[in-house]
Amino acid sequence: MEKVNRELITLARESTGFMQAKIAESLGIEQGTLSKIENGILEPSEELITKIAEILNFPVKFFYQDWKPIRVEGHYRKKITLPVKALKECKAKMTLAESHLNSLLASIELPPSNIPKWNVEIDGAPSMCAQYVREYWKISKGRIENLTKILEDNGIVIFDMDLGDLDGFSTFSRDNIPLIFTNKNRPGDRDRFNKAHELAHFIMHFGQKISESRDIEKEANEFASELLLPQKDIIPYLKKLNLTVLADLKSYWKVSMQSIVYKAKQTNFLTDNQYEYLWKQMGALGYRKKEPIEIKKEVPTLFTEILETYFNDLGYSKSELSELLKFNEDKVDEWYFNKITALKIVRNRLA
Repeated sequence: MEKVNRELITLARESTGFMQAKIAESLGIEQGTLSKIENGILEPSEELITKIAEILNFPVKFFYQDWKPIRVEGHYRKKITLPVKALKECKAKMTLAESHLNSLLASIELPPSNIPKWNVEIDGAPSMCAQYVREYWKISKGRIENLTKILEDNGIVIFDMDLGDLDGFSTFSRDNIPLIFTNKNRPGDRDRFNKAHELAHFIMHFGQKISESRDIEKEANEFASELLLPQKDIIPYLKKLNLTVLADLKSYWKVSMQSIVYKAKQTNFLTDNQYEYLWKQMGALGYRKKEPIEIKKEVPTLFTEILETYFNDLGYSKSELSELLKFNEDKVDEWYFNKITALKIVRNRLA
């Protein structure tokens, strides 16, 4: 008889945002009983596992897998200080997504990643690093048209998920594949900045000894600002800024008005008074919460291409893919099948 993997009960529960007490109540057992099950003190019955699977919307087979779920660790960008429960939920979701990628890569090989390394204390400031990366990856002068494509072309797998108040997260998979998790609910301009921010962590922070005096989040922001708004290219546009000009610049450069104001301040095109005046204007109009001009969201395609390979080249059905991932079909739809993915797969099958 197969043995229940108690750690997967915890992982599934955390990924759905449920506390032990709530699940225990739904199961009709004491919280202490569920706690003992999750800690390996009590062995659950098959009937109880079936109930847990139903409540959490996971297939029963999920809980009998023989693998140890190690929560993802890395750098994350957040909107506010995240409560422990919210952070656990996000990490559980990302851990599951990483496990799905590992399962899919058993039959598919990705090209090696091409991410340069930069030591701020030796090589120079984060802004210099951003300039170097643009040269290293041969990014054209001026606006970056599609940052997501550039990241994926250089071997970074991007997952667009519901991450609550978490903006972004960067980590390496167990097979050393660079992963960026982004929040699918963020607007296009913020999404681009978040991706640039997470890229900075790969280049300047992962695998490096960082002194306590350094602010790696500030460094990542400086890198992202220079990558998306290179100083030598943006300077001619920063003269005589007002809200109308800022909106036009946002539309062209695909970054937020607030990011442009910060850049203008950093490059000394705004005095302290001008900076504060623009900031107050945006605040009075509600722009600090929701800016005008919608920037089209960049859609990651690398993971979609992996799914397409399974459907179109390896002949998998959606139910067979769900079986492989040990994930209910409706959850596979919710997590991985946006309209673009579904449309491309249908078109390829009809071709």
